[in-house]
Amino acid sequence: MEPEIVLAHLRALLEREPNLKEYTPTSREHHTWLGQAHALIARWSSSDAIMLQISSQNLTSIHTREMNIGTIYAIIHRAIADLELRVPAKTQKEFGAGDVYDFFKSLNKVVQSAEKSIFIVDPYLDSSVFEHYLNSRQSEVTIRLLTYNNANSLLPAKDKYNAQYGNVLDVRKSNKLHDRVIFIDGYVCWLIGQSIKDAAKAKPTYLVPSPPDIVPDKLDSYNAIWDSATKL
Repeated sequence: MEPEIVLAHLRALLEREPNLKEYTPTSREHHTWLGQAHALIARWSSSDAIMLQISSQNLTSIHTREMNIGTIYAIIHRAIADLELRVPAKTQKEFGAGDVYDFFKSLNKVVQSAEKSIFIVDPYLDSSVFEHYLNSRQSEVTIRLLTYNNANSLLPAKDKYNAQYGNVLDVRKSNKLHDRVIFIDGYVCWLIGQSIKDAAKAKPTYLVPSPPDIVPDKLDSYNAIWDSATKL
């Protein structure tokens, strides 16, 4: 996973942190969050991932819980600080006119980072999204495509995709779309300067992570559009 993608996921992780002081061994919320933290830290440092795992396991003891919580957060913040030094201060990736392959590589890495779900919002999607990007999807990851102009042209590819991979993909149509965004696992959001099908072909474009604190509201807005959109 690219450093800028790990950084975006870690920032989003902190934004939805549970109260670890209320940890219980049967808490699904805590275990899910800690598991995601471990998976991300492992992509940064295997030794720190081991330390985080040990501290997570020791949260069961109320006598040392505060110390272990401190260790967990120290590791996450240290990773973020290190990654911020590696990744340019301007996390936005810019692509000049003609840089279609560089854009292709970068967006595929975003798609590959999903572990549960991908939600692509783009009013001008066409069937090229299947062959160029959705083949990077990890198994078990579900996909939603919210589009408008070329929506009907996606149906043959959608049917074949679901026939091969199971009913993992849904397409809907709405004329309320303006931005081009990709939500990964419901908590990381990437903004795209142009439609995916034309990105960097004739004009410059960009791929930038949205600030984690505004992702929930943005996702709620597009989920509302999805709920009222036409099913295809």
